Amino acid sequence: MSCGEFRIVRCGRCGLIYVDGAHELAWLEKFYGPAYFRSDGDTVCGYRDYLWDRPLHLANAGTLLETIEGATRGPGRRLLDIGCAYGFLLEAAGARGWSASGVEIAAEASQFARDRLGLDVYAGNLEDAPFEPETFDVVCMIGTIEHMTDPMQSVRVASRLLKKGGLLVVTTIDVEGRLGYFSWKPPEHLFYFSFRTLSNLLQKAGFSVEFRRTYWVSYRLSDVAFRLLTYWGLASTMRVVRMLEALNLHRVPMRIPTNEILVISRKA
Repeated sequence: MSCGEFRIVRCGRCGLIYVDGAHELAWLEKFYGPAYFRSDGDTVCGYRDYLWDRPLHLANAGTLLETIEGATRGPGRRLLDIGCAYGFLLEAAGARGWSASGVEIAAEASQFARDRLGLDVYAGNLEDAPFEPETFDVVCMIGTIEHMTDPMQSVRVASRLLKKGGLLVVTTIDVEGRLGYFSWKPPEHLFYFSFRTLSNLLQKAGFSVEFRRTYWVSYRLSDVAFRLLTYWGLASTMRVVRMLEALNLHRVPMRIPTNEILVISRKA
């Protein structure tokens, strides 16, 4: 299947769907510039205003951390967030007593996390991050694994950084999900997992899956309307969004089940 200049294919053996040639895309840090995190356009890529939605991100992070804490074993409280953006999961984790670090390829976002929030964030690729092996109790990839040019390699690096028995926490779009809505979005999303193909990857990397559920997230109402109307292909998408803005309802938070899965797996 063609999507713009990209070709999306399915592996004949395992069923994984991915962008052909994803491993060769070495320019993605340019894609994740300021316009990715704040845009007034009608694209489904990126965010309308990631920084303004900081309270929502912190609330979502707090809920996620409660789930993670329920699955942890022992007293270890060191967490790594891969693809941490502006660092809001790290900020929430620090408030709950975690020692949190992050990795982010977007220069502006990682700088905000370091300079404005005082967080330990490495700006660059995961493979180059200067963390010692078996350092972390939890590694998170929240809405991240689908962006990676080589998910298996990234999961293996995460395994190397985790202590024995540590947790890898992943959220990603489920192409076989019950809600059934998502968009083909290269080069933003390069890999399109189902629970089956994600579990297969994790198991091959030495993890055992312990937890799976639909990922619930709070969004502002205008973002919910925009994304759902876009998925349904309605031409009046932006008119509905503008109406919500005129009524001052666009900032109202709404917690919904997404077409994403939350999977927690443990390093052997």
